[in-house]
Amino acid sequence: MVSLLPVFALLATCLASPSEYWALASPAVRKARDLQGLEASRALGGRTLSAAENGTDESDSESFPPRCGREKYNGAAGHMYYANPFTTACSKASMDLVYADGDRVRVARKGDLIKMHCDNWECPIPPVVDCYFDRNACAADEWCMVITHEKWGAWATGKGGHTPNFELCGEQYYADIEAIAARDNDGNVTVEALKLTRDRICGSSTVGVANGIQLEGYAEHQLWKPSHGRCVKYRLEGQSCIPTLATHGRFANAFVRRAQTRAAAPYPHGGTMERPLACAPGLVCTGPDFDVLPSTCVQERPRDVCYAGPWWDSSRCPRTSMQAPGLNRQWAVESLQTAFLMFPGEVASAMHCKYWTGPLAPFTKEVRKVTHNIFKALWPSHLIGPCPSLDDLYANMWHQTGVDLAALSAEACAAGEERDGGIAEALALVGSWTHRPNLLWSLIHFVMHNQPSPMSRNAVAASSALANHLSENFWCNDCRGFFTVGVLSVVGLPPQSTDGEEHAKYWNLGHNIASEHVATTRGGHPWINTLEEAHEAEVGNPFYVPYETSVEMWHVETS
Repeated sequence: MVSLLPVFALLATCLASPSEYWALASPAVRKARDLQGLEASRALGGRTLSAAENGTDESDSESFPPRCGREKYNGAAGHMYYANPFTTACSKASMDLVYADGDRVRVARKGDLIKMHCDNWECPIPPVVDCYFDRNACAADEWCMVITHEKWGAWATGKGGHTPNFELCGEQYYADIEAIAARDNDGNVTVEALKLTRDRICGSSTVGVANGIQLEGYAEHQLWKPSHGRCVKYRLEGQSCIPTLATHGRFANAFVRRAQTRAAAPYPHGGTMERPLACAPGLVCTGPDFDVLPSTCVQERPRDVCYAGPWWDSSRCPRTSMQAPGLNRQWAVESLQTAFLMFPGEVASAMHCKYWTGPLAPFTKEVRKVTHNIFKALWPSHLIGPCPSLDDLYANMWHQTGVDLAALSAEACAAGEERDGGIAEALALVGSWTHRPNLLWSLIHFVMHNQPSPMSRNAVAASSALANHLSENFWCNDCRGFFTVGVLSVVGLPPQSTDGEEHAKYWNLGHNIASEHVATTRGGHPWINTLEEAHEAEVGNPFYVPYETSVEMWHVETS
C-alpha cells in the first residue's frame, strides 16, 4: 500500500485488535517495528521463505496475482497463510475495487487476492447488518440472534454496518490517490475510479468522514454498544442445537433465548445465544439429557502447530521445533519474558513510554512482579532448572533491547519515542514481544501439565491467580472480555484441588473455549465472521485440542 499519513491520534482509546494498538504507537516506533520485521517476518519457526514463496519472480518485483506466501507455516499449511500481517499482508477482496499498491494502481474483482491488509480475511471489512436495530432485516427462514457482550468496539458499527477505516479516509490519502492517478502512464485508471473505491471503503463520499462518523469529535458512545443482532438460519431436522424458550404464545419473547434443562446444564440458563443453534419453528431440541447425539461436531486441531492469522504474530512456535514433549529452558524463559509484559493494551502497552515511565510505571511494575510470582510458584524446576529471578529477567530484556527503558526519565523516554534511534527501536522490540500470546499459552500448558499430585497450596493459589490475571491483564481487551464471559463465567476459576491433572484439564478446556472466539479460528473478529462462514470460505483454522493431544504435547514423563 502507498505510504499514508495516519490519523491515529483520532482513534478511540478503547481498542481491540493488535493492529489498532500498533496504530497508537509513535511513527518512530512503527518505523522501527517495520525495519525489525523485514527479516523476522520471513523467519517462520526457523524457516525462510524463498522468493517464489514470497510472491516474487525475476521479471517482476511483485508478480500478480500475488502468491502471498503459499507455504507450510510452522509445519501446517493452514487457511490464512496469506493474511498474516507479519509476512506478506495479503487478503481477499470483499468487493470489486481499484486500489493503490505502492506506486502502482491495481484492479481487483471480488474474491481476488490483493496486496492489502485488514484485521479480517476479507478487505475492506464487509458490512454486517445489525437486526437488533433493524427489526425488519431477517428473512422468513431466519431469526435474529442477539449477542450481548461487554462491548464490541468499532466493528461493523459505521453507516450501513461498515467497519470504520479511518486511516484511508483522511485528507492525506485523498491527496495520494490523485498523485497515484497522475502517475498512471497507461491511462487505464482514472482518479474517479480510485475515489469511488475510496468512498466505498470509507462508506462516505466526504473526505475526513468514515462510515458516517466524523474523524474528529466523535463520541465513544457512537461506537461501543453491548448488543448486536445477526440474522441466522434456523437449524433444520438432524442438525445440532441448543434448547430454547418458546417464541410464540401469550408470553412470547422478542428474541430467542436458551431454555433451562437441568441443574447441571453446561451453560447458563436464560442468557443470550452466541451461537446460531436455535431449532426452526415446529422442531424441538433434544438437549444435553439426550446422550445419543452430540451437540456439535468440530475438527480436531493437530498437535505442535501455530497457525498464521490476521492479528497475532505466531512466527515463534515452540512445539514445532521441539523433538520431545514440553519446553526446554530456552523456550520456557522466552515464553516467560512474553508473559512478563502482560498489561491492558488500551491502558498502557509496552511499546509506549507511559508503560515504563511516569504515573503508570508503578502499576505496570507491580503487574510484572505478580506475573513473575505466579509462574515462579508453578515453574517445573525439576525439568528445566530454577525459575529466573526478577533481576535476571530484566537483565536479559535490557541485553536484547540495548536500552533499560525502566531506568529512563519520563522526559528522556518521551523524546526518544518520537524520533528514530535506540529508544524507539527498544519500544518496538518489547512491543513485538507482547503480540505473541502463543508463547504465553505454551508456558501455561507446560507448567500445568507438569504439576505434581498433590500440588502445593501455593501452586493451587497461583493457578487461580493466573486465571484472574489473564482476565484483568491480557493485552487485548476483546480477549479479556471473552475470557471473563466465555470461560470464567461458564466454568469458573481453576479447581481448589491439589490434583495436578485437574488443573491441566481446566486450562486445556479454558483455552479451547477462548480459541473458538479468536481471529485465527474465525478469519477475523468473531462479530464479522461466524464459524460457519469461515469454514465455508476456507479461511478458518481448527481450534479444539482434545485433552489427550494436549498431554502428548506438554506432559514430560520422569523416571
